[in-house]
Amino acid sequence: MTATIVHSAGMADPLHWTATDPAVLWATGNVSEAIPGVSSALNWSFIDDAIESAVRRAFHSMGLLRSDELGLGRRAEDRFMVAFYGRTVANIEAMRRIGDRTPGTSGNALEQQLFGVVRPGVADSPDRSRLAAAVVRMPWMLTRLRSRQARHTADVLAWWRRAAMDPPADLAAARGLLVCARTLYSRSFELSTLASMVVQALYDQVVELAVGTGRDGLEHRLVTGYATILETGMLSELWDLARNCGDLTSFLLRHGYHGPGEGQLDSRVWREDPAPLLALLPRYAALPADAHPREVLARRTRIREEAETEFRAALPRTRRAGASVVLRLARIYLPQREIGKSNYTRSLDGARIAARRLGRALTTAGILDEPDDVFGLTYDEVTGPAAPGDARKRAAERAALRHDYSTTTLADRWTGPPTRIPFVPNTSRDSAATADPVGTTITGEACGGGQASGRVRVIDNPADVELEQGEVLVCRSTDPSWSSLFPFASALVVDLGGRISHTAIVARELGLPCVGCTGDGTARLRTGDLVRVDGDRGSVEVLSRSEDHP
Repeated sequence: MTATIVHSAGMADPLHWTATDPAVLWATGNVSEAIPGVSSALNWSFIDDAIESAVRRAFHSMGLLRSDELGLGRRAEDRFMVAFYGRTVANIEAMRRIGDRTPGTSGNALEQQLFGVVRPGVADSPDRSRLAAAVVRMPWMLTRLRSRQARHTADVLAWWRRAAMDPPADLAAARGLLVCARTLYSRSFELSTLASMVVQALYDQVVELAVGTGRDGLEHRLVTGYATILETGMLSELWDLARNCGDLTSFLLRHGYHGPGEGQLDSRVWREDPAPLLALLPRYAALPADAHPREVLARRTRIREEAETEFRAALPRTRRAGASVVLRLARIYLPQREIGKSNYTRSLDGARIAARRLGRALTTAGILDEPDDVFGLTYDEVTGPAAPGDARKRAAERAALRHDYSTTTLADRWTGPPTRIPFVPNTSRDSAATADPVGTTITGEACGGGQASGRVRVIDNPADVELEQGEVLVCRSTDPSWSSLFPFASALVVDLGGRISHTAIVARELGLPCVGCTGDGTARLRTGDLVRVDGDRGSVEVLSRSEDHP
């Protein structure tokens, strides 16, 4: 049951949980990749319990949670993820407890890899109470994960294509589709959580082994060149489409669930509005031949293979066999994280199809004023036997509330109750009166890719601004729809997201220097600044400011 607050009209607010415990750390972190910005009432109520149940099932299947811990908590502090003022956040203390129960990793490691927010002086608290269960269940889960994910992917893809090509004809069918979408979304998120935990543990092992060789940046070269990363496949098809080697209909039947703000139900994805996609095609056609994603993949694969040879040679003979197993498992399982994301994004798009049909039906019936007003209702309200009698009022009030919440943001991390911070668009930040001096170095997570220099382009929304060839893309975080801009970038700098975030994984596949978890890079850098990005050291050096050149 969702905790609520009450606002001016006395109606329960579905977008905000109440937090009171001053000891609990919260962070936006990687969750902003899946659910960006401020959710609508329908979006958050659709994903809320679906995500929480999925995460708990995943940890239980790994032996990390007891059966009596599967229930959904009533307080924000008892949950893994909640919404504060419409923005999705993660309970770091809850995640740390899972890390401390997991063999081969720890609370600090999990916090670092997933959220990049390890605090000074915070120690691990190893909990071996679930060790026996984890030792039995985790290998069994690992051996089945890839096949389970493959079967689920086939099911979700077929279901999504049917929904896209043959949308529900009436209100009852739309409600049924929405209910089915939520079930698939929760299942997808469960498998994605399992994949994330496996990837995090394997990445930790790769880093530990690579750092032990004393070769700077070797760990980043060991986790690249994976042919099964979905986004690089999508970019290859986009490249071909730009050169008339494919057709738009087929492309959209594979990737049409992507689009600006795809983690929000009321966004317009490529399937609905291909205009942002079509605008990219001339720019892709102008890219040089050696920038083809397949050519890049071949180069990155050679880099990984050379790094593996260097890595094995640097290890004692007694450790080479074990290290080879770790690398092989990383090649198999690291791509599973992005596959999991694609499945819950497709499921969400199926829900979007249902919601659009529900909105039209409720408008025709005179219950709502506009079809998009349906996003101001909750999942329970639109799937119940009848819409609430005051649906029009609820939708209008929640739309106003969401707009109010969108004028503020939250800190990257905090303890206790959240504080709303006025949101300043990048266009306003670019004209700020003060800036860090030339020579300033902004630091973050070293996500790999080497070094590159270029002019900064600070972007809030990839649909609003064109990234010019060779610019450094600076943003808060990215979801898969941002990947279509990556081939134009010389480097990536993000406020949120660590070394196994979507940004980092795709950047390494494309050979782009990437610095994650800067915290305030978007506030300290301006469009037009000249910077040097070092993805192996996690630094962004300001070489000149935008006002110093045309």
